[in-house]
Amino acid sequence: MSESARVDLRSDTLSLLTPQMRKAMADAEVGDDVWGGDPTTRRLERHCAELFGKEAALFTTSGTLSNQLALRVHTSPGDEVITDTKYHVNYYESAASAGLAGVALNTVDSADGVLTPELLEFALRRKARKRLYAAPKLVFVENTVNFHSGRVVSHDSLRALRRHTLDAALATHLDGARLANASVAAGVSLAEFADTADTVSMCFAKGLAAPFGSILVGSADLIEKATAYRSAYGGGLHQSGVMAAAALYALRHNVERLAEDHHHAQLLGELLSHHPAFGVEPDTVQTNILVVDVSGTGLPAGAFVRAAAAEGVLLAERTATSFRAMTRLGIDETAIHTAAQRLLALADRVQGTAVA
Repeated sequence: MSESARVDLRSDTLSLLTPQMRKAMADAEVGDDVWGGDPTTRRLERHCAELFGKEAALFTTSGTLSNQLALRVHTSPGDEVITDTKYHVNYYESAASAGLAGVALNTVDSADGVLTPELLEFALRRKARKRLYAAPKLVFVENTVNFHSGRVVSHDSLRALRRHTLDAALATHLDGARLANASVAAGVSLAEFADTADTVSMCFAKGLAAPFGSILVGSADLIEKATAYRSAYGGGLHQSGVMAAAALYALRHNVERLAEDHHHAQLLGELLSHHPAFGVEPDTVQTNILVVDVSGTGLPAGAFVRAAAAEGVLLAERTATSFRAMTRLGIDETAIHTAAQRLLALADRVQGTAVA
């Protein structure tokens, strides 16, 4: 099957670069960001600081780097960070967090991806707190929550947690890799979400469909410190304006269109929900991530994902019994119907088949 005939739903990092974005990149005014002289990067950082209602912003290579910089500016080696077990910082970044920032992650297991004041209090109280023990310094939250099907953590929930963290003298970082999706889905501005945390990161290379980069926002002092650590981590950028131009274009043109991705994920869920082999509740799909249980097909998720790929639908295995499909720029309604038809036909063929 040709590449053009495939429907690739593995990740929104596969979003297409439009001709307009490519032109913005080609026309970008550039300098040398390490020397403080890349004008397009400066415009992006000023724009993001204003957009998020923070004093300053720093353009970084990735969401992971933004998160790791946040850890460094809020903590010292040996400090403790409270977070959810399934958040990106623990699931994918625990080794980096220990190796680079030297922090201990104290994780809790929420039922729905929402870190509540009650869970925070549990994390604070379940460990001994003596002079030579890890001292909690930072609460690390995520929005949307990837491992909970792109769930939007409500502004009210984040504000309630923020009141608790302030009372406990803890800083808060919001990993908002897909915060633009949360903003569009909830009708809450980025600045309102950002007001619930000391620092916030957001990725440009996911639903916003830029090829590169993330932004970290916060106070001028924290961003100054993050800039130094960025250089120490090898993340200093030179003619970064080419990539900053893509991020600026994404912020100006690709935010509101995220609603289309959300609609397409909901549509795919609705189409698959009519088949008894698929366990999916389309009403729970809030953004661009759909998780589908395939236990009813008789196949483990890995085998089903491989079979789907042979039929021209690329998916990501989520658990032993489920796959993830993610909508993005470049996936239109026709592609969603095509993917659904192929997956439904596949389920008809394999339902009840046991695969070792």
